[in-house]
Amino acid sequence: MNQPDSPDRRVRPATERGVLGAGVFGFGFSGLVDVVVLHHVLQWHHLVSGIYPMDTLAGLRTNLLADGLFSLVMLVGMTVGAGLLWRAERAASDPLAVHPLAGGALIGLGAFDVFDAVVNHMLLGLHQPLSQGGRYNPHWLVVSLLLVTAGYIVYRTGRPTGDDTSDG
Repeated sequence: MNQPDSPDRRVRPATERGVLGAGVFGFGFSGLVDVVVLHHVLQWHHLVSGIYPMDTLAGLRTNLLADGLFSLVMLVGMTVGAGLLWRAERAASDPLAVHPLAGGALIGLGAFDVFDAVVNHMLLGLHQPLSQGGRYNPHWLVVSLLLVTAGYIVYRTGRPTGDDTSDG
């Protein structure tokens, strides 16, 4: 049971399901923002532009289809995350603490970007941002890891202090 140090330091419980839901929502949200802003609005690259060139009509159609399917997957991820978060809030006896949830969402945001840089860009070569042969990847990976770190710091600021800080 969480015992707050003082009324000013009272931390409301955040269930594992709520933090997980926030993280899944953040992951999906980051992927959706990525595809909408970088793929569609700025048109820097498309999901499979490393395999199907964007300079032919057939290649562009394939890339847009892949972007659309990817958008749907990220939307499903956001919906699952929101559902987990909603269920955790409804099951909790007190409102869930904001800091752990915000931290979980930030970790999810950064985790998507780490996944995108490492798996999609470096390992699979599905696409390269700005078509610069991967020179952008180390910088984006550092920014992504900073997001994950910031999320962890925000998550920890909402955790109780004292004897009852165990995760298990």
